[in-house]
Amino acid sequence: MTLTGMNDIDDPGGTEMTGIDLDCGLYAVEAELLELACVRECALVHTELPELGSAVVVAFVPLAVEQEIAGRRAVLAACQRNLPALYAHAVAVDEVPRTAEGAVREGELLDAVLPQIARDLMSPAAMSD
Repeated sequence: MTLTGMNDIDDPGGTEMTGIDLDCGLYAVEAELLELACVRECALVHTELPELGSAVVVAFVPLAVEQEIAGRRAVLAACQRNLPALYAHAVAVDEVPRTAEGAVREGELLDAVLPQIARDLMSPAAMSD
């Protein structure tokens, strides 16, 4: 999980998040998601997305394929509740890449999910499932 404590995030709607608020929000989203019956594992990465700016990308491993849509909706709802100033994107993955120590390989994860995010951004109907 990428946590940033140095920069403030400005939301066009007038909400501002400090690095501490961002950290708390990311932890709250992760804790909420790990309690869901449809999510086996998740990873949150705070990043910059082209044309969108500051965003949180949530990769989650659904417990079963048929729970992917419910998982995506739950992920986006948790992000909206805990990180309302950030654009959030949820992507179902088969696994979250980790180092031998258990840390998320953020670069590898983003490389894997950015093509799906680009497709979703080009086709907003795909994101409304």
